Amino acid sequence: METREPELFRRHTAYHQAGHVIADLVSGYRFTFVTIRPDVPGEDDGALCGNARGRARDLAVVQLAGIVASAQMTGRDPWENPDQFDDDSADIAAAHIFIDDWAGFLSRTYGESSMKEQLWDEIWNKTRLLVEQNREAIEVIANVLLERETLSYDDVIRILKDQCPDFRIGEKP
Repeated sequence: METREPELFRRHTAYHQAGHVIADLVSGYRFTFVTIRPDVPGEDDGALCGNARGRARDLAVVQLAGIVASAQMTGRDPWENPDQFDDDSADIAAAHIFIDDWAGFLSRTYGESSMKEQLWDEIWNKTRLLVEQNREAIEVIANVLLERETLSYDDVIRILKDQCPDFRIGEKP
C-alpha cells in the first residue's frame, strides 16, 4: 500500500464516499449520513451510514462506485491498484459477498453455477456507467464533503437540488 499524503487521502476519501452516496441515491436507497471525518466512533476514514438491505446487484454497485469515483478523480484505472486504500479493499470484499450470495441464489434456483464472472462484468459495467453519468453530482458532493466533512441525507438532497437540478433519485425496485 502506498504512503498516504494527507490531502490526497482526504480527497480520495471525499470522492470515494461521494461515489457511494450517488450510487445509493440512484439505486433508490436512503442513507443516514456520510462523513470523511476519521474520528467517527466505530468507523475508519469515512463512512456512508444507512440501510444495507436491497438487491445484491444494487448493493455491489454502491460498494464499487466509491472505488470508481475516486479512481476517476486521479485519472487512474480503478482495477489497476484497487486496494491502494483500505476502504477500497473493504468495498471489494463486501461486493464479493453480494456477488457470491447472488451467484449462489442463481445456482440454487436455476442450476446456473458459472454466473460469477458474468455477474462481475455486468456490475463493473453498470458501476462505471453510473459514475460516468453522475460525474457532476459526485464532484459536487465530494467538494462539499471536503468543506464540511459530514452531511446528512437531507443535506445531500438540498445540495443536489440546488447545484445539480437534473440529478434524479431512483426508486427502490
